This record gives sequence, structure tokens and C-alpha cells, in this order.
Amino acid sequence: MNTGDPAGQPLHVAVHAPDVRVLTLVVRRRASTDTESIAMARDGAVWRATFAGVAGDLYWLVADGLGPLVDPAADEVLMTERGPVGVVRARRWPQVLPLTVQPVDPVVYELHVRGFARTFAGAIDELDLLSELGVDVIEVMPIHPFDNTDNYWGYMPIVWGAVHQPYADGADAAAEFAGLVQAAHDRGIAVWVDVVMNHTGEGDAGMPTWTLRGLDDAHAYRHRPDGTYFDDSGCGNDSNPSDENVRSLVMLALQRYADLGVDGFRFDLASLLTRDGGELVRRIGDWAAAAGRTLIAEPWDLAGYQVGDGFPDQRWLQWNDRFRDDVRGFLRGEPGMVPTMVARVGGSADLFGAGAPRRSVNFLTAHDGLTMHDLTAVTSDRHRSWDCGPELRPQQLANAFCLLLLSAGSAMFVMGDEFARTQQGHDNPYNIDSPLTWVDWSRLDDWGVLRDVVTRLLALRRRADFDDVRCTGTQGPPDLGHESRSLAWYTGNLAVMANMWWEPLVFDVQQMGTWQIALTTVSGAWMVDGHVGVPARSVVVLELTAPTSAVPVPAREEQP
Repeated sequence: MNTGDPAGQPLHVAVHAPDVRVLTLVVRRRASTDTESIAMARDGAVWRATFAGVAGDLYWLVADGLGPLVDPAADEVLMTERGPVGVVRARRWPQVLPLTVQPVDPVVYELHVRGFARTFAGAIDELDLLSELGVDVIEVMPIHPFDNTDNYWGYMPIVWGAVHQPYADGADAAAEFAGLVQAAHDRGIAVWVDVVMNHTGEGDAGMPTWTLRGLDDAHAYRHRPDGTYFDDSGCGNDSNPSDENVRSLVMLALQRYADLGVDGFRFDLASLLTRDGGELVRRIGDWAAAAGRTLIAEPWDLAGYQVGDGFPDQRWLQWNDRFRDDVRGFLRGEPGMVPTMVARVGGSADLFGAGAPRRSVNFLTAHDGLTMHDLTAVTSDRHRSWDCGPELRPQQLANAFCLLLLSAGSAMFVMGDEFARTQQGHDNPYNIDSPLTWVDWSRLDDWGVLRDVVTRLLALRRRADFDDVRCTGTQGPPDLGHESRSLAWYTGNLAVMANMWWEPLVFDVQQMGTWQIALTTVSGAWMVDGHVGVPARSVVVLELTAPTSAVPVPAREEQP
């Protein structure tokens, strides 16, 4: 751990390495090729050394002749030809206050810094567009240091508690990220960060040793009886949540990001952190409750599935993959989906029990998988997607956003989905850093009607009451039959009538009050004497005593 004043005062490095026999701290002064080796002193399982560091100095570790190894508690990292090393910071760690009021049932906009705007500063320039859209949260994909040689997404962390330097325009990535957080807060937008603490970028034994493997491989990672790594992450190794040093590094990283103003943390493959029986995730939950931060779990991995009450801390929100799959199936007109849709639009009480809908993060798209546009351009049973053709595509995209944004629970979609970003059907571009994975802002002009629909849906969503969702059918209770493809639900001042059948249907308004059409996803909808005509494969949204009139989404040819 690097602490102290980087202007020349003593800096202290403490490293957990219980089985190492000799540990050396190596310092290379700024603008020099000369190095200084400092013998570290053992203090039980921890080795310590102090040096007079100056901003820009590089430092690394050599353990029993193996190195360079980066300090796993480094707060700034530089990737060199020989591997990652620590950097003495030019300034103290930035401090940003969290958003004063954290959003409830928020709409979350997942973005990748480079794909969205190249840098943190570039992302600030686009925040006004997100504010106009009406999202509550930006969820930023990993910002910890990673080797981007063959890694675009960033899910192979070097250390957990620093900030990725290539995302900065200048020399201080942490300060520039703090600037992005503050700019979001100034617009009333919360910031969540995607953290990857279930494994590290050291991968399996065939990949370079950069840090924990060289310092404490036996305890930092989970091993099978034959000595090989457990790899339930699919990335080569699994970190060991039972190890107190791993726990300390996790908590240190969370506190550092919280100091930068981060309001919430989405944990990649969070179920892997429960391999200790749940002690670590409960400790994180206690910390977050005291700090006023939001926690979000991706509650599955290659060997475990904990969606719902299976996750050991019910204070966490959870990505709901059942919502993703079931709503995709309903959207493309699969039979037998109405019974599960009743549960999904109501907050998935079948999964979350009394905690519904507050614990469900609903989504149809995420960074992995197809974009919203590509769900309507690729036919795939695995993805529950359907190439509906260019004429129907704008309508189906509007339908998808209606089902997502007007269901109970938090809602998430991915950067550019609101104006039909495409990856040409690519569903796993984890290592592709190119225009294929970048936001093409020119599509704002081509797909402005869709963006307008999303903006209006977000405004309507604020008039919903997701604690009270009542489902109906066309003229009575929901038709739960195998061939049924329609459902209506009432929530607060809104009624949603969804017809995924390929013929028009007539719905009766089944809640007292004066209603009017607020939004339709295709022209041709009508309302007369409490009867609503819903065209084929479309959604009509009613508002109770709403002052606005319907603005249908015109069908048009797909734009290039």
C-alpha cells in the first residue's frame, strides 16, 4: 500500500506475501533508467519498506527473484514492456461526494468509456444527451487497470483499486474519472462502476505472473486438489473470497472508488464471491449500508446460479436474466410466455419474494450479447432473437423499450440502444476495439424517432407505481393459455397493453378513471368508450387523465 505525500515525504509499501523468502522493493526514479533496490522487512505475513518517493517514480516488487510484480494495493499503475508497475501519484487521491439522493428503481445506462466517448473527458461531453434522455444512472464498465493488448471490455484486472490510465487525456486517471463522476452528479445522474473481483488478469498458469500469483498464489486463488486453478469465472482463475488479504484488497478498492464519488458497484460474477459461504458479500453489504452505496450482483457464474433468494445478502440488487430471456421470448411471439410475463412485469416476485420489485434489475441487453437493434436483426434461439425485417424493426424496438421500461424494478439498457446501435450481429466482442464496438453517433439522426420514444417512456415511467402492478387480459383476467400472446397491466397512472399476436386485438380498459392514449408503437391504435384497438405486434400505453395525446411511431425503412 502506497501512502504519504508524493512530494518527497516517506512512502510506505506493505505487501502480504506469507510464503516468500526474500522480497525486494525496486524503485526507478522519474526520467531515469537507474534503479534502487530496497530490502523489505518481514512482519509476520506482511513485508514492509519505506522510501522517499517523488511523483512519477516507478516501483515494483521482486519475490524470490520473480519480478517485476506490481503492488496489489497500488493506486496508480503503468503498463511497461516487462509488465505492470506501480507509480507514485502526483497528487493525493481525489475526493468527490456521492449523489445526495440515490435513485429508487432507477433506469441504468451501461457504457464503456472508450466505446462511448474514448476518454473520461469525452464522456463528460455526452452527459447532456443522457440527461435529456432521462436516465438515472450511468453504469461504467471496468475502469481498473487492465492489459488492453487483447482486451477491450476490461474484465481482466491487474489490480482492483486503481484507475485505467489509457482512459485519461492527462497523467492522472483517477482525477479525470472523479471529474466525470462530479459532472454526472451535477446533472443529477448517479454513477455505478462495474467491478471485477472474482478473478484477476493473471489468468491460468500459462499467462504472465504480474502480482498475486508471485506473492501469495496458495491463498489468493482457489485451487483444486491437483493444484490447478478453479476456473468458474472462465477467465483462468478464481480469487479466494475466504482469504483475509483478498478481502482487504476488495474493501480497499471499494473505498477508493467510493472516495471518487461512485454511488454503486455492479459485481461481475458476484456468485463467485460467495464461495466462502457469503461472509465477504455480507461484509460488503454492511459497508455499503453504512456508506450509502448501492450494490448490484451478477448472481451467476459457470458453476453457480443464485438469482433470487439464492444470493446470500438480500440487500443487493440483482441482474435478472430470467426477465431478459422471458421478455425476449414474448417480444418475438413465442407461445406459452404469458404466465411468466405476469411475473416479470410485476417485479419477479417468483424469484425475489417479498423483496420484489426492489431487488430486480431488468434488462434485455448488456455488454455481452446482442444489442437491442441486433435482437431484431438476427434470428437465434440461443439469444431468443428474431430478424423481423426492416419494416417491422422500428416498431419492435419501440415494443422492447415499452416492455423493459414499464415493468416493475430497475431497468438497464446499453449505450446506443436508444438509437439502434448495431454490432452487426456480433455477440461477444470482448477483444474488439474498433468502430464495430464504438457508439456511432450519426445514428442519432437516422433513429431519432426511437430515441424520442425512449425519452417519452422514461417520462411516463415516473408516473408508474411499481409497488402495485395488476395484470389483465383483453377482456378479463390474463389469458394464460399456450397460444396467448397478449397481456395488459396497470401500475399507478399507467396502463400498458401489449399485443405480440400477428393480428390486431381489442382490449377493454379494466380500471376505473378517465384514460387516454399516451403512446403507441405503431399507427392505427384507437380508443372508443373504454375499448382500445391495439394493432398487431404493438404496445399501447394509456395514462390516467393524461394531458398528452398519442404520438405513434411511424414505420419506415431501416436506416444504414
